[in-house]
Amino acid sequence: MRAVRSTENGIEVVNVTDSANDGVRVRVASSGICGSDLHMISYGPLAFTLGHEFCGRLDDGTPVAVLPIVACGTCDRCVAGDGQQCPQSFGAMYGISRDGGLADEVLVDPRCAKVLPDERLLEFGNLVEPLAVALHGVHRAGATSPGRVLVIGAGPVGLATIAVLSSMGIEVDLIARHTNRMEAGERLGAGTAPGSDYDIVLEAAGTQGSMDEAINRVRPGGTIGILGNFWDPISVGLGFQMKEATLVPAYTYGHHQDTEEFVQAIDVLQAVEEFPDVMITHHFALDDAAEAFRVAGDRSEGSIKVVVHP
Repeated sequence: MRAVRSTENGIEVVNVTDSANDGVRVRVASSGICGSDLHMISYGPLAFTLGHEFCGRLDDGTPVAVLPIVACGTCDRCVAGDGQQCPQSFGAMYGISRDGGLADEVLVDPRCAKVLPDERLLEFGNLVEPLAVALHGVHRAGATSPGRVLVIGAGPVGLATIAVLSSMGIEVDLIARHTNRMEAGERLGAGTAPGSDYDIVLEAAGTQGSMDEAINRVRPGGTIGILGNFWDPISVGLGFQMKEATLVPAYTYGHHQDTEEFVQAIDVLQAVEEFPDVMITHHFALDDAAEAFRVAGDRSEGSIKVVVHP
């Protein structure tokens, strides 16, 4: 079986006997490359197959998107519906610490195989995962009713956040650095002439500059939701303190109103029909994974989401 791993020679497609996981088999149809994948491979060789955004078919042909978090299901956080806070979750994530979906097939916990209502979604069902991240961030920040909302950053999570808000009928403005990504956000319904004094600012870039921008744009007493990954520490100053803004972090996804956000994200994917065309800029075969990673990591290529198909 072919699998994509970070080796001493960089990204390689290697032959493995089988996934080291237990569970039901998913024959992968599409798998996305995430910014966290690019960050992880900077550490060098990894002992597992990459890919936490993926979908495929079970042995009986059922199309599924794969929830990559394998929570224990019994701790107090799992019982509360917040499996993303489960102590074992980070050490039990497909593509992060267990064999993931950049492969011909992978074994997954049956609880993680979420049925797709239409097999046509398999071409881009990998987008369920970033949509679930966005949905959780929107829920956490309370951006579910009309108000002035701004998204900072038009990478995959930022664009997914715009799609989520658009599916809810909530108007949103966008700030982004790159013209092609601003245009992508506009296609999804975002305004591109941002102002100030926003009720909610959703930070989806994960940089000091974007956090400074969020503090500048949020109204006094407003909310800043953190959806981007901060790989390095950031600071906030007196301006943040004086505004008495609320800072709300969001990590992956859990439950909202007794419903799995990962499952809700499938509904969003169906509702925002233009989202896959806006989001996916490049397709590659599995054997071309090294080039796929190069393109995903090179801003000059204009990539937003790079997808690999076995």
